[in-house]
Amino acid sequence: MSNAVCDLFGIRYPLVMGGITPKPELGIVVSNAGGLGCIEGVMPPDGLRVAIREFRSKSDKPFSINFPLAMGSPEMTAEKAKVCIEEQVPVVITSAGNPKILTAQLKEGGITVGHVVASTYHARKAVDAGVDCLIAEPTESGGYRGEQEIAMMVLIPAVRRALPDIPLVACGTVADRAGIVAVMALGADGVQLGTRLMVTKEAAASYGDHVAKLVLAADDTSTMSAEGRIRPRISKPEFAEEVLGTSSKRTQMGQVAALIDEVVSVKDVFRELFEGGPELAREVIAKFDEIAQTAPVS
Repeated sequence: MSNAVCDLFGIRYPLVMGGITPKPELGIVVSNAGGLGCIEGVMPPDGLRVAIREFRSKSDKPFSINFPLAMGSPEMTAEKAKVCIEEQVPVVITSAGNPKILTAQLKEGGITVGHVVASTYHARKAVDAGVDCLIAEPTESGGYRGEQEIAMMVLIPAVRRALPDIPLVACGTVADRAGIVAVMALGADGVQLGTRLMVTKEAAASYGDHVAKLVLAADDTSTMSAEGRIRPRISKPEFAEEVLGTSSKRTQMGQVAALIDEVVSVKDVFRELFEGGPELAREVIAKFDEIAQTAPVS
């Protein structure tokens, strides 16, 4: 498969892992399966260097470091960017902050840069800052998106209309073949997965079992936007109390948790999206063909 996201990142499938764990194990599996694995860069610079080298010891495939810019001091963030350059990390994805903070430094170091945006306004700012790729994050997703409450059905086509030429990744709302067909139809070139990858067999080493319990029990009313400046989507306290017997474990999870009902392997996720997706797309096209043949618009 070749498209704008695959070509930019040097990957086989247009699947990007979200910044969901600082441990490299899950990202290694994702990269080895043909996607873009990820290490969440929330640790100190020395710890980041160790994680990068551990990743490289088990995979020769491309991967990314995800930096939530609102976390940590500017000095610490700059030091971690320096580590990425020294270690020749291929991709850095920034979020929850101004894309101008790191983009020039990273690109001068030979790194491909993506930035997470939650509106067309922020997408334009990111492109003006020089990023190579946009990750559009709607209100349904579990990640950091700020105060915007724009749904996927509006965000993806709005960003695509405003910026038709930049590689565009849809973040959130995708867990199955229907999700990837939908976001591709809206204008995305690829998908970023968080919640779906958190509930895979290979994710067990990165999360306690409470995450899978919450996601598997979730319905479409089980999450809420957290308070604060960067407002991730989290499990509702009363839902966590019901499932776990405690409301103290705040767990980031997207609304798409309502569509996840089993723990599968990472390869099963790839099969569902990239074998099941084309199959479903053909079925959808057949429906439109039938409508056009039986009831053409006059």
